[in-house]
Amino acid sequence: MGFTVEDGWSRGQDLAIGVLGPLVVMRGGVGKALPRSRKTRGLLSYLALAPRACRREDLCDLLWEGAADPRSELRWSLAKIRAVIGPWLHVSFNGVALACESLSIDAGAFRDMARGAGALSDQAITDALAMWRGSPLADVEVRGQSAYQAWLAAERDSLTGLRTSLLRAAVDRAWERPEEALEAARRLVALEPWNEWGHGRVAQLLERCGRLPEAAAYVAAMRQSLSRELGIPEAQVLLEAPPPPQVACVGSDRSRASRRALRRVVQLEPLKLLPSGDECAGLAMQVTADLGSGLWRSRSCDLLDAEGMAQSRPEGCVGADFAVRGAVVRWGKSVQLSLRCVDLRLGIVVWFGQITLGSPFSPGLSQWVEGAAEAIEAAIRTAGPGSDDSGDRLDRFLTARALAGALQPVANRQALDLLNTILAEDADEPSALAYTAWCYAQRAVYNWSSHPDRDREEARRCAAMATRIGSDDPECLTTIAAARTLVADLNGAGVLLDRALRLAPQVLGAHVRSGWLANYLDQPVRAVRHFRMVIGLAPLDPASFNSLTGLGVAHFIRGEHTQAIRHMEQALALNPKAIWIHRNLVPAYAAAGERQKARDGILALVQDYPKLTVAAVCDAMVFSPTVMAKIAEGLHSAGLPRT
Repeated sequence: MGFTVEDGWSRGQDLAIGVLGPLVVMRGGVGKALPRSRKTRGLLSYLALAPRACRREDLCDLLWEGAADPRSELRWSLAKIRAVIGPWLHVSFNGVALACESLSIDAGAFRDMARGAGALSDQAITDALAMWRGSPLADVEVRGQSAYQAWLAAERDSLTGLRTSLLRAAVDRAWERPEEALEAARRLVALEPWNEWGHGRVAQLLERCGRLPEAAAYVAAMRQSLSRELGIPEAQVLLEAPPPPQVACVGSDRSRASRRALRRVVQLEPLKLLPSGDECAGLAMQVTADLGSGLWRSRSCDLLDAEGMAQSRPEGCVGADFAVRGAVVRWGKSVQLSLRCVDLRLGIVVWFGQITLGSPFSPGLSQWVEGAAEAIEAAIRTAGPGSDDSGDRLDRFLTARALAGALQPVANRQALDLLNTILAEDADEPSALAYTAWCYAQRAVYNWSSHPDRDREEARRCAAMATRIGSDDPECLTTIAAARTLVADLNGAGVLLDRALRLAPQVLGAHVRSGWLANYLDQPVRAVRHFRMVIGLAPLDPASFNSLTGLGVAHFIRGEHTQAIRHMEQALALNPKAIWIHRNLVPAYAAAGERQKARDGILALVQDYPKLTVAAVCDAMVFSPTVMAKIAEGLHSAGLPRT
């Protein structure tokens, strides 16, 4: 669809900016020629989508990292933008922004419409989808600027996700018109080939159109494809075929009572404010309201408000099973929100999340809280019954999980010992199998084992068993993907991570593993996006050293050695026992000409790995041949023997 003055979102506006496709600017209904500079077009796009005025320092870091005179470059680009949009560009002491008066941006209108997709009319959904002109922000790529590319990828993902929600709404809205609904469902699965909801709808709609043989063939083909990609038997592949819209709320009294009896009771507690004040209190009220709304719509829990009064409680319920607690903390100009879900029966935290508001790499508050509600619901839904035996096993599992995440050889052995006790009691426990696979894979890839091939084979065996049993648990899928990544099964790991992120988009571990997978596939821009998202969401997480390491490796792959060194040194400062980081840090030192630091890194490596050689490192790591050649040369030049 062309970008014209007749577009509903731009009608009557003196200035209109379109980013749902190639960048377009119109003043008074007339298209304006854009600057040829990609950085200038990128800057205009960033300002158009920024929620507030941007500091000059942040804009320089975003688009001119490494430039000799970034402020001069910024002034030049702002002059080019002013020539296009005129008085709508505001440059002041407080920063740079676009004026809102008589300004329309298609992404803003699209987001406003898409967030209420469930309540939109058929025509409103059609109008919103018609605003989409192609891949969003299609012609504003800026190579070599990782911070900007991470922002760009996040914006594209956000807008594409909203389009998907509109397509889902279009499918269900058109349910009584099967041919029209089928067309919408096919558009959805074309966008997301692994969207089980969409494939389930396609099969249902083919049946509603009277095309029964085609529906059966479609289901068989998709099950075969998913089985091949996920590595599980076809009989255990379940297309997520949701109930048709007209029967979603229909059922016998007995089935409703059965579903209700399975629901857990959640106490939503007031957030702590540090310091107390009206601004923090207002933010806390917004978060509590959005979180309560998200949990209220849950199919697996009932909600108690802050005073303990039931908004929806099963008969006979005497107390809460879980509590959601949190804090709003102001540090200087930034605000950090943290939430946790506590199992009151066992006294353990089953989910935790953090976000620093105002970070250019963090999602919007409402989007994050919505994801938090989904993650809390998933944690509650998969929680055990709370018996003494299950509590003891869960305690052992949580300890093993923490030890496995330390990425240290002694902790790895301790984790395996605990996991073996769990598997001795229940050989088919999927999470224990998944973490066992990951631990064995760690032994091989971090040069902790004298029999790496044997450990890789054990990792593959446990990962295959866990995949057959735990294919609907996002954390289990993420852990299996971590193991499969480390044994060089990159395609299988990618499919599992895609499924995990669709089940729970806010699971940080899945973004960490996706970042490392992107590094192994020579996709450093994609890796940077995932790692920066994790660091932005949970900057105080002790496990962030692994994301910082991955971020440094991504810069190393791109040839940005100064940034690579900085991030990996930060990672070592957070976890000095992670000596294996030197396998990547030493080559970065060597490439940057830091010879003494490179030699010191080799000394640290051989102190913990006396028999380590370049050949052993190359056998352990799973990077591409090009990257491994660069790593091998850097290690050897710093003094590590080849064999």
